[in-house]
Amino acid sequence: MNYIAELTADRSRSNMDRIANAIGDDPAEFKKIIDIIYQEQQPLPHRASWLLTIISKKHPQLIKPYASKFIDTIERFNNDGIKRHMLRALTTQELPEKSKGKAITICFDFILSPTETVAVKVFALEVLSNLIKQYPELKNELKAAIEDQLPKTTAAFHSRAKKVLKKLSTKY
Repeated sequence: MNYIAELTADRSRSNMDRIANAIGDDPAEFKKIIDIIYQEQQPLPHRASWLLTIISKKHPQLIKPYASKFIDTIERFNNDGIKRHMLRALTTQELPEKSKGKAITICFDFILSPTETVAVKVFALEVLSNLIKQYPELKNELKAAIEDQLPKTTAAFHSRAKKVLKKLSTKY
């Protein structure tokens, strides 16, 4: 399949599902999508990143080899959609040990940033929420970050923050 042509022709959800189904659980085909994200010009990387969300739900094992790369490069993207989809894909993963510290820093930076979108902040919350299981000492810092952001953000953030706070108070 010519993924560039497919991503250029139609940006509908049905087309994304069709492309994701064509990729299936094939790592070589999935790598072609990763290459588009990192090597092509907009809007192709943004459209290709949408596939990360779809594929991470169906075949999360395909994301695993790229988790460290996403963490190492996510800040360089100016496109909020790419950051959102990368973070969302990372919520399905046990992050590599060598990348956890950087992931924690990046996610806190995203949550506290006055310029990041709510969607990026929400998925950063989820990544941190997953990491708290291994690093319970960060629980209070995450609570403080959430409380700092509540008066500054939207209902979508409030909804996810409420769920994360509930999870923090009951599981840890």
